[in-house]
Amino acid sequence: MTRAVLCVDIEERIDDVAAAVEDDESLTARTATTVEAARETLESEPIVCVVTAYDLPDGTGLEIVGAIRDIAPQTPCVLFTDVQPAEIDTASFEQSIVEYLNRDLPDAHDRLAFVANDVIDYSAQASFIRPDDEDERLETLAQYDVEELPIEDSFDRLTGLIASHFDAAVAFIGLIEEEEENFLSCHGGDFDTLTRENTICTHSMLQEDVMVVEDIMEDARFAENEQLQNLGIRSYAGANMTASNGQVIGQVCLLDHVPRSYDAEEQAELEDFADTAMEILELRQTVRDAERTEVTP
Repeated sequence: MTRAVLCVDIEERIDDVAAAVEDDESLTARTATTVEAARETLESEPIVCVVTAYDLPDGTGLEIVGAIRDIAPQTPCVLFTDVQPAEIDTASFEQSIVEYLNRDLPDAHDRLAFVANDVIDYSAQASFIRPDDEDERLETLAQYDVEELPIEDSFDRLTGLIASHFDAAVAFIGLIEEEEENFLSCHGGDFDTLTRENTICTHSMLQEDVMVVEDIMEDARFAENEQLQNLGIRSYAGANMTASNGQVIGQVCLLDHVPRSYDAEEQAELEDFADTAMEILELRQTVRDAERTEVTP
């Protein structure tokens, strides 16, 4: 499977840039000659890397970096330009993976495909996106003594009901911890934990409403995720488990082995199931806290 790289440059140079990228047979080039066209491609195609010039007809490469951060923040960018780093606002690179390659170097075109592959591989290992209030979120999660709470049977019944209701291959309830997602119950799959960079819930938890990925292979964020491919996952829907203080501590999710969509009614139903899971967790924790109070001298 080739990796799609979006090449962005002026018309006079775009063909040369695309050819340099495709010198590596594992890469295939998509092209754009404006910031607007680049943004449209990022929104519509599974792009794993962007190679962009700095000066463009309707803006600069910094706007491409901004688009990456807004649309698909895990997508790395190679700034391929003769503009010196001192003239570039590097603060715009915050939270984005950006590599700089001076196009005036004698071997710049020969190195471009290597640099693109390198930054793609690095991005796959890079830290995942964390909420701005991650510390508070983790403090909220720590208040639940999950390992001590009698929730397993209730959650197993709930995930079985969810899978049946939606006719989904897999339904699971997972808590999103600091470095991994811990599956408290999983109907239809044998999942225990996944590192956060490998789980879609890392992205889903950042959305207020239900996140639906109709076809993972057509989504730039997940098309290259080997872990998801190995599990045979093609579609996803996830709803937040939100604590009383507003912190998202987990997800109730549906997975399927074929592409599929979920309409507004189904998304609302999944949110209801997520609320039910949170209510069960809250109730068990309240009972446990009361028991501890009773035995405290």
